[in-house]
Amino acid sequence: EMLKRHGANNTLERLLFHGTDEDTVPQIVAQGFDRSFCGKNATVHGKGVYFAVESKFSAQDLYSKPNSAGEKHMFVCRVLVGKYCKGRQDACAPDYLEGFKRYDTTVDSIQTPKIFVTYNDAQAYPEYLVKYKLK
Repeated sequence: EMLKRHGANNTLERLLFHGTDEDTVPQIVAQGFDRSFCGKNATVHGKGVYFAVESKFSAQDLYSKPNSAGEKHMFVCRVLVGKYCKGRQDACAPDYLEGFKRYDTTVDSIQTPKIFVTYNDAQAYPEYLVKYKLK
């Protein structure tokens, strides 16, 4: 759908990070990302699934909670970001782009986005799981 609207363009897809707790990992691996769980950590840029440009953001304990052994979990994801607009607190969908067409994603900053929020569960693919421990 996004390729039809925007054409083949390498700016549509980005590698982004998503921190999570150990208990959520199997759900994401089996079913992908699910917006029905949004709001677990934040909805400041909208009620969607949050991804970070920099791994250090997703590595924060708020997002990547350490388990009892001190191990943390983060996904490296392929995310179709498409056209994006500034996110709004508790928004259920991106703003309208034109007519009845909406933007594909919302971000924290239009000029230099560090956070992307998706609203379609098929927009993100959890390509790699990184399991790590901080010293």
